[in-house]
Amino acid sequence: MRVRPPRPAAHLLLALAATLAAPRTAAADPIDLAVPADRKALETLAADFAKARPKTKFETWDPAVRADLVARASKLTLKEGALPAVRDVFWKALKANPPGPPGRGAGKDATAIPTPYGPATWIQKGSGGGKGLVLGLHGGGEGAGSASEAAGKWTMPDCLAMYPQGIRLVHDTWNTVHGERFVLSLLELAKVRHDVDPDRVYACGFSMGGTGSWFLAGRRPDLLAGAAPCAGVLMAAPKSQVATAAEVQELQHGFVPNVRNLAMYWFIGLADRNCMPGTYLYAWDRLLELRKADPTGYAKLQFTMYPDLPHTFPPGEPTACLKWLGKQRREPEPEVVVWEQAEAPYPLPETDLDRRLGRLPVLDFYWVHCDRPADRGVVRAVRKGNEFDLSFTGGDVRDLSLWLHPGLFDPAADVVVRSGGKELYRGRPVPNVAAVLESLDARVDRRLTYDRRVTWSDR
Repeated sequence: MRVRPPRPAAHLLLALAATLAAPRTAAADPIDLAVPADRKALETLAADFAKARPKTKFETWDPAVRADLVARASKLTLKEGALPAVRDVFWKALKANPPGPPGRGAGKDATAIPTPYGPATWIQKGSGGGKGLVLGLHGGGEGAGSASEAAGKWTMPDCLAMYPQGIRLVHDTWNTVHGERFVLSLLELAKVRHDVDPDRVYACGFSMGGTGSWFLAGRRPDLLAGAAPCAGVLMAAPKSQVATAAEVQELQHGFVPNVRNLAMYWFIGLADRNCMPGTYLYAWDRLLELRKADPTGYAKLQFTMYPDLPHTFPPGEPTACLKWLGKQRREPEPEVVVWEQAEAPYPLPETDLDRRLGRLPVLDFYWVHCDRPADRGVVRAVRKGNEFDLSFTGGDVRDLSLWLHPGLFDPAADVVVRSGGKELYRGRPVPNVAAVLESLDARVDRRLTYDRRVTWSDR
């Protein structure tokens, strides 16, 4: 077996990746939640998991604690059909020890979390309880930007709304290490503390908020039902502020191909001098090329160019945008997944604190997992019944694995995984608690929780 050296992108998570790849040690019999001892063992594990899990994306797991939890979970296999009940046990534990601000006064109405940069605050409107969530990102730039600007624009009926205030007001705040960690922390908090519907999460913004909404949409489309990245820019070379598509030499990779299954509605003014239209025009050309080559994908994209529009909303917006967006629902388990990986997207960390925290590696994308993402690697995963076909350019297919539950395949028949015509796996994966724990930990998402993980090759 050849030894593959670690890549810098995931150096902080190698210990966790090793745990994820560990072989499962099955119990003699599947646990039965009707048996008091089995239920107690599961409830204790879930409670320990929820207490130990980091409360925000500015914190990290203790690798030894997490490894112990996964080892305990690995000993517990499940009966077919037990996933909903087991997931509910873990969710109840998370509700008792939720993400977000700790301690007294940290209830549903709290609107601040501690971070290494100081408190991160947001404006909150509405309520959850099965409703959707609007993440409204404000515009601005160096030394400028207010959550109140977004709060006056991005609202939807039957949705909780959160409008984060940039922790550090720099250009492209939402694309930074601290901006990304803040927004993802809010999303986890909303799902657990407020019970928002994970299939109705919308990222919206104008100007710098549009730039940030595109960043979240391209990097984590599996967490969203839709995005409205209006009048922003995309990171590009030689620079992002250009007037025409012809001036763009290269877009930031790891974003545009990833929105294959996402609903998006956005616009740009061709007379905009604050957020010049060139990168959006270039990205739209690429999306049209991708749509032509993949007729079943990139179908829910609504982009409009306004010839004489400066840096402002066109008539009727954002009302029309929000009306359209509110009808969209997430496609959490698409039959085809396209994932282009970006190890260190721009803007690069600028401060010592940014560099110490580093970027959050994206290890899970819909129902695909990658232990060690390869920068510029492109995964295309297709599922049809019990057959899964993978292609991975720029990376090693042995770093991939699949999250599964009975809604994605027939447990009474073999699962077959192929890549390049070569069979990587054939068998009937056994449902187990470790897969529930790991997949729930990855995204704190009830719809993206799985009861088995298929791995292959010489792990």
